[in-house]
Amino acid sequence: MKDFLSILIFNWKDITNPAAGGGTYYTHRVAKYLVEKGHRVTLLCANYRGGRKKEIIDGVNIIRVGNKYTVYIKAPLKFLKDFKNKCDLVIDEINALPWLTSLYVKAPKIAFIHQTTREALFEELNKVVASLIYFVEKTGLLFYRKLPFITVSQSVKEELIGNGVSRKNIFVVYPGIDIKKYGYTPEEKSVFPMVLCLGRLKKYKGVQYLVQAMKHVIPKIPRAKLSIVGEGDYQSKLEKLVEILNLQEVVSFHGYVSEEEKIRFLKKAWVLVVPSVKEGFGIVAIEAAACGTPAIGTNTTGLKDSIIHGKTGFLVPYGKPKILAQKICELLSDDELRSKLSKNASEWGKNFIWEKTLQKFEMIIRETTMNVGD
Repeated sequence: MKDFLSILIFNWKDITNPAAGGGTYYTHRVAKYLVEKGHRVTLLCANYRGGRKKEIIDGVNIIRVGNKYTVYIKAPLKFLKDFKNKCDLVIDEINALPWLTSLYVKAPKIAFIHQTTREALFEELNKVVASLIYFVEKTGLLFYRKLPFITVSQSVKEELIGNGVSRKNIFVVYPGIDIKKYGYTPEEKSVFPMVLCLGRLKKYKGVQYLVQAMKHVIPKIPRAKLSIVGEGDYQSKLEKLVEILNLQEVVSFHGYVSEEEKIRFLKKAWVLVVPSVKEGFGIVAIEAAACGTPAIGTNTTGLKDSIIHGKTGFLVPYGKPKILAQKICELLSDDELRSKLSKNASEWGKNFIWEKTLQKFEMIIRETTMNVGD
């Protein structure tokens, strides 16, 4: 077995892509760690307006071809031209549309998936297009069934099993956080009841239901405010909804913020709300927990893993603003409950450190390539 490997990652986004999210950062963090351990890592991904065709970030060789759609044709062609027989391992990261590397890559392969996308697709797209992409995703998984899978939560693992992937082939590697950046200090909490929503502004993220919930919160908690941090193509519709509900004095949009500013928001908030229809894991709930901020999230894939109902926060049904409002009011109005959940959350967050995640990821890579070079 080789000490150092040549590793190629297929993923349609890199961390500089405007559409990059938590899953993209996870992938980059793994790639950076592998480089630090002596491996050679290349990421094949889509280009975007203003993006360079080639770039090295944190030692990771990034090659951008095509756009978010054509990359699924151009990246395999690029592989066959420049990388065939030159890789010790290929990490095939699945995001709805499959790369189908089993058909043209002879090297050992790992399938890496953050979440299946059915629910999000049907929120974002019309039914015909969503059904087509979901069919491609579900059918595509058939080509991966013999490969080892890495995913980010137990609930996604159960979904994969339901889609025909063998339980023994699936490894759960939870995302990590830089625990030293966070911390629970009650004195840093906002002087007013601050509700926080943090992430990309997409329809499937369910922020519209949180805005609607605030209409029910204000009569009971008049001083409550909602801070929405992040950007995305759904922001204009959310701003319009705020106007329709006459919540301009209650809801504020802060756009994209730096990592330091994000942590400051997490520390100030009384509660984080993650109202998505689905998540792979919901790392933002862990980041909030590490700041002593309890979370209220949808009782769905991923969030069932990152939020412990009744201990570090609450789980509620998706798309039910009144029920969401009830839980927000319960938490904001009960100092004793909030203090208990905050302390529990702080302890829970300490379990998710990057070192554990990265070491486990490399161990799976080593096991997959055990016979390479023999």
